[in-house]
Amino acid sequence: MAKGQSPSFVFTLELERNPRLFSNIEKELEVCRVIYNTVLGMYLKREQQFKREKAYKRCIRQLKGIHHKLRLDEDNPTLIEERKNVSIQLNQLREKYQLTEYAAHQWIKPIRQHVGNQVNAAIAQKMASRAWLAFRQKLFGKATKVRFIRKGEMVSLEGKTNTTGWRYVDRHLVYKDQSTPLRIKPNDEYALTMLSQLENQASFSYTKTEKGKLITVHERYRVKYVRLVKRIIRGNIRYFADLVIGGYPPTKTKTLGKGSVGLDIGTSTLAVSSITQAGLWNLADQVQPLSHEIRLLQRKMDRSKRSSNPENFHENGRIKKGKKTWTYSKRYQTLRSRLKEYYRKQKVVRKQSHNQLSNLLVNLGDCFYIETMHFKALQKRKKDTEVSEKTGKMKRKKRFGKSIGHRAPAMLVQIVEQKVKRLGGMFVHVQTQTFKASQYCHQGRTYIKKPLSQRWHLFEDGSRVQRDLYSAFLLMNSNKAGTKPIQKQCQETYPLFKQSHDEAVGKILTQKKMILNSGILVNQ
Repeated sequence: MAKGQSPSFVFTLELERNPRLFSNIEKELEVCRVIYNTVLGMYLKREQQFKREKAYKRCIRQLKGIHHKLRLDEDNPTLIEERKNVSIQLNQLREKYQLTEYAAHQWIKPIRQHVGNQVNAAIAQKMASRAWLAFRQKLFGKATKVRFIRKGEMVSLEGKTNTTGWRYVDRHLVYKDQSTPLRIKPNDEYALTMLSQLENQASFSYTKTEKGKLITVHERYRVKYVRLVKRIIRGNIRYFADLVIGGYPPTKTKTLGKGSVGLDIGTSTLAVSSITQAGLWNLADQVQPLSHEIRLLQRKMDRSKRSSNPENFHENGRIKKGKKTWTYSKRYQTLRSRLKEYYRKQKVVRKQSHNQLSNLLVNLGDCFYIETMHFKALQKRKKDTEVSEKTGKMKRKKRFGKSIGHRAPAMLVQIVEQKVKRLGGMFVHVQTQTFKASQYCHQGRTYIKKPLSQRWHLFEDGSRVQRDLYSAFLLMNSNKAGTKPIQKQCQETYPLFKQSHDEAVGKILTQKKMILNSGILVNQ
C-alpha cells in the first residue's frame, strides 16, 4: 500500500566550492545518464513487442468502436462496462511485457553492477522512475516520442531519503567522507527562518482522509531527501542543493483582501476586476527585449551552421533529408553558449515578473474566479488547411505557440492559485463552455458570440467597455457553482466596475503603454 504524502516544498541553496566533491557529482551524473538511457531503451523494445501482439491490436480496435458508439450514447451502461473490460485486458498485457514502473527497478540491478555500483541504489531507482515517467507519456498517447539524454546534458540527480547517499546534515551537504557547506546569506531572513525551523524541529499539522474520516496529523519539519542540480550561469558551472522539506514554507507578512476577484487570462495579457480595482496588464513584459535578442542570435547561428555545412542544404536553402553529419565552428559554439544564457535570463525574468504580479493580485480579494484555459491546445498548429477569401492564398497554420512560450500564462495561474490557497482563500476554475464570459451581456441578458477582432463590448445604450475587463467583471460576479454570473449582483456592482474600468483605461492612455490585443489605441 502506498504511503500517504505529507505536504512538502523545495528549498534551494548553492554549494560552496569543493573541487573533489564536484568531481564526484559529475561522475554520478554521467552514470545516471547511462542508467536513464538504458532503462528508456528497454522500455521502447518491450513496447515494440507489446504492439505486435494480436491481443493488443484486437483491444485497440474494440476501444475505437466503443468510443465511437459512446459519442452517440454517453450513458450506455453496457458500453461503459465493455470499455472497462477492454482496459483491464490492456493493463494485463502491459504487465505481461513489463511496461510498469516497478519492473524498471528490477532491471537496474545488473545495470548498476555493470557501472561498478558507483551510485546509490535509491538514486538508481529514482532514475528508473524518471525514465518511466518519460516513457509513460508515449505509452498513453500524450507524446509522440521520447528523447535520450546526450553526454553532458544530465543536470540533476536525487535520492529517496536523507539517510544514505547525498544528504543534508547541519547546513552541509555530506557524501561519504566528504562535505561542503551551503551558501547562506547573513541577511536572508527567509533562509534563516527555514533553517531554524529544521534545527528546532518545529511542528506543523495537516488534514487527510483515512477510512472515510477526516483526521489531523501532526509532524515535524524534516529534510525528506536532497536533489543536486547543475546549472550554467554566465558561462560558469555552479551546483545547487534542492532540499525537499516536509512541511509548509514560511509565509511572508501577506494578507488577502476582501471580496471576489475575476481573472480573464489570455495568451499575452491578464484582465482583473475586483470591488476596489480593475486592471489590464501584459504578461512578463520584461521578456520582450530578450526575445528580440534571442531571435537575432538564432539567425546568426543559422548562418554560421549553413556556411560550415553547405553539403547538408539544397541550392534553394532547404535542408536535405536523411542522416547528416554536422560540423560546428567555434563561433557557432560561442553563440550557442550565449543563447543558453539568454534563455536562462528569460526564465528568471519571467518567473520574477509573475511573482510580482501575483503579490499585487492577492491584495484585491479572497475568492478568485478564472475560466479554465487549455493552453496546450492553443500552442498546436491548425490541422485543417484553409484558403483566404480575400487573397486566395493558404492561411497560416500558426497559432499562439511563441507568445505562450514567452509569456507562460499557465505558470502565472499556478503561482496565484498556490498563494491564494496558502493564505486561506478560494480559487475557483470556471467552465468556459457553460459560463461564456466573452459572450454574455448582463444588461440585455443575452449571449452574443463576438469575433476575436472585436475588442470592445457594446451595450444597447451606446456605451462600451473593454472586452477582457468586462469578462473579468462577469467572472467576479459568478455563482458558487461557477456556471453563470449572478444577474442581481452584476446590476449592483456595475457602476463601481465602470468607474474602475475608466480609470484603468485612462491610466493606460496617460502612460502610453501598449497593451497587446486590447483594442486600446495609444498614440506613441
